[in-house]
This record gives sequence, structure tokens and C-alpha cells, in this order.
Amino acid sequence: MAEPLRVGIVGCAEGTHGKVWAELLAGPGGERFGMRPVRVWDADPRAAADLAGRIGAVAVLEPAAVGKGVDGVLVTELFPDRYLELARPFLVAGQRVFLNRPFAGSMADAREIVRLAGQHGARLYSASALFHTAAGRAAREQLGALGPISLFTVTGPTNHLVFYLPHAIAALVSVLGGGVEMVQAVRLERDRAQPHLAAGPVVIYAEYGPQAAASPARGTIQMVGPGVDWYGFRLQLFGAKAEAEPVRFEVSYDLLLETMAEFFRTGTEPIPPALILEMTGIYYAALASAAQRGKPMRLAQL
Repeated sequence: MAEPLRVGIVGCAEGTHGKVWAELLAGPGGERFGMRPVRVWDADPRAAADLAGRIGAVAVLEPAAVGKGVDGVLVTELFPDRYLELARPFLVAGQRVFLNRPFAGSMADAREIVRLAGQHGARLYSASALFHTAAGRAAREQLGALGPISLFTVTGPTNHLVFYLPHAIAALVSVLGGGVEMVQAVRLERDRAQPHLAAGPVVIYAEYGPQAAASPARGTIQMVGPGVDWYGFRLQLFGAKAEAEPVRFEVSYDLLLETMAEFFRTGTEPIPPALILEMTGIYYAALASAAQRGKPMRLAQL
């Protein structure tokens, strides 16, 4: 068996994917993914030291030190505000970097991350687990039988915009592909005390452009809102020839981690940076539209 890939993790406090994935990779059965966390950092040194002690990694004192002697770096701090700052040394060094969803703290940061990667020969990957699912793959295979898609609805749970709105967007794009041109927040009210949370149900209208393979598809991306006791993501498609059965996406890290290992091993980017930017753009266009009382936002404006 080949030696596991050595990976470094930036951001591994409680609640982060960095912590969850490190424990999964280092735990029983984790060897199937072929990655071993060897260096970790967090803004809370105690969190990094605790995780490192439990999984046999080294806790470093500076985030840039995570990149020393590794095959790839995961940037997984809980919120994306500092992703550009944290990823910069690895991009400049031409390394292979995975950034958690929603990829960056702003569209300006997202474009700068892509620019730096291109300038220095770094390789980029960013995805929600909902982008890589067996359900999504099966739905793509059925698109031809539906005829041109006229309408879609994708629905996710909870009120956590930063964590779960990118999942709903990824679920949609994983099936219909890119080419969303316009986004409008029909209903998206943010909690004033905690703006990463929605104050109620979320309804976002999205429209594919005329050049998109999915054109003339249009529809809604929805989140049920606070006080929800279920978890899941559902996509409904309505075509010119037929209505599809609801797509019920499984929620698992397996395909994401398998894809991540292949990315770190080969450097081949699983998702084109332009599509990563589009999914990030849908997210920030929805927030910008909400901030402007539901004004329609074209992704090209961001």
C-alpha cells in the first residue's frame, strides 16, 4: 500500500471541518482515504495542541508552518473571512490548497485567491460535500429524459447561511452545472445580532443565462429557517417532457475526501476555478440582494 499523503490543516477548533476530518482520517478506517494529518494550526493554540496530541500530528504556532513538508493544505477555519490571508503563503509557494466552503470572505478575496494561484502555479480545490454525491450523479444521468429544464427548487434546512446556503447552491450546480446569471433574494432577513444566521425562512430566486447548458432553467434556492428538527437537501426538477422524482442528496464526506486525496496526489483540479467563483458568486449575490431590499443582482456585477 502506498504511503498516505501528508496534509496540513489550518483551522481545527471545535466545530470546524478541519477537526472533524482530521479525526476521521486518523481514526479507525480513515486509512482508506490515503491522507494523514501531520501538521495543524488554529488561532486557539490549545485547540490545535489538543487535536495534535490525539491524532499524532504536530501543532505549529504560525499558520504558514502548516505547509512545511506536506502534499497539500486544508484551510478550514470556521468562517471564511480570513481565507485569503491564511491561504496566501501556500498559494505563493505553489502548493495544492483546499479551501472550505464558501471559498472566501468576499468576491474580491475569491478573485484574488484565484489570481494568486494562477500567478504562482498553485492548484485550487473548494467544494461542499453536496457537490460530490451519488444522488447528484444519478440525477445528471436522467436530465436528457426530462427535456429542457424549466423550473427547479432546491431546499435545505436550518438558518445558518455560511454553513448551509453554500451546500444548497452546490447541490443545484452539481446537477444542472454552471451558468447562473441572475440572483434575487425574495426573502432573506439576517439576524441582527448574528448575521451569519437567517431570521426566518430563506427564498432566493436564481436564473440561468441563455448561454448555459441548463437554460432556460430558473427557480428557487430555499432554506427552511430556524427551529428545524430535520436535516437534508432536496432538489426538484421540472422539464418540458417530464417531472423528475425529488433528488434526495446523501450527506457524507466520503466522496469529498476521496476527491480531495486525488487532488493532492495529482494536482488535477476537480472543479474549474471559474465554477468555484460562480458558486461563490451566487452566495454573495444573494447576500448583496438581501442588503438592497431584494434588488436583482447579476453575477457579473460582483
